[in-house]
Amino acid sequence: MKSYYDILGISRDATQAQIKAAYRKLAKKYHPDSSHSEEDKERFQEIQEAYAVLSDPEKRKKYHYYGHEAFRKNYQAQHTASYDDSEEGETETRDGHCGACAHGRKPSEEEGPPPQSVRIAVWLEIEETLETVIKDAYYTERIPDTDTNSRQKFVEKNWKFKVRIPEGSYDHQFFILDDVICEGQEFVEHQREKNPQKLYVIIVLLRDKPGFIRQGYHLYTDCTVDYHTLVLGGTIKIAGIKGELLYEIPAGTTLERKLRLVNQGLIRPKKIGGRGDLYVTLHIRIPQELTLEQLSAMLRLRDAMEAEEINT
Repeated sequence: MKSYYDILGISRDATQAQIKAAYRKLAKKYHPDSSHSEEDKERFQEIQEAYAVLSDPEKRKKYHYYGHEAFRKNYQAQHTASYDDSEEGETETRDGHCGACAHGRKPSEEEGPPPQSVRIAVWLEIEETLETVIKDAYYTERIPDTDTNSRQKFVEKNWKFKVRIPEGSYDHQFFILDDVICEGQEFVEHQREKNPQKLYVIIVLLRDKPGFIRQGYHLYTDCTVDYHTLVLGGTIKIAGIKGELLYEIPAGTTLERKLRLVNQGLIRPKKIGGRGDLYVTLHIRIPQELTLEQLSAMLRLRDAMEAEEINT
């Protein structure tokens, strides 16, 4: 699986000037105006995509964090994916360990995953962060093609195993694979035998939940309320991460008012603690049909309101 660096033919520490130069050279060679083959057309699209990411410092930073495949799927993957961001056959090591794990020390939240670690993304639904869950994890690696009749140098080998993600996990959190794997130990054993210096980590990524908008660790949603409840006050039901929440609104609540439900948002990293908040925008529910009794009551209310306006 080629990384964006492989596509542009540059090193991981390439400068912006080197990235631009590599892009221009390849774009000129594979531009549709220069070649009409479908293979070159696909290559040109790959080159454009790689440049769009690596030329943007913020996107490049996220690309390094997530890994190639998880970044490309942009939180819309149907299953997990992974990418080894070290060069083929090379891993930066210190005292037999990778990166920040020298001398057995595990990387902290602030440090993030070690730069040369192999990152495997595991996707969670928002509500799954509130409990311990067992998730499937997938890893794809390139291995030499042993088929003598094949023209390919490498083929893909797909691994599948299970990991236990603990309750209270949050977006972008990472775990050392050895600490959370619960089924499929042969993958760890195979990789350890192949290259004991490589470190594998699991990164938690959250899927968006329909009806909610994420901003940091806060969630935003909408709630439809009857007119009489807004006027008289009462208990309303609001959709939360996991089931409905009951909320008491006072009489005379206006649609301009945004409700804030403290600690009903996403779980925050341990260094911050707690959870974000849930913000609710109210909308009025207009009945499409009224019974005779309801219609009569609405007409009396209208007449009473208009009479008050005239008297004032």
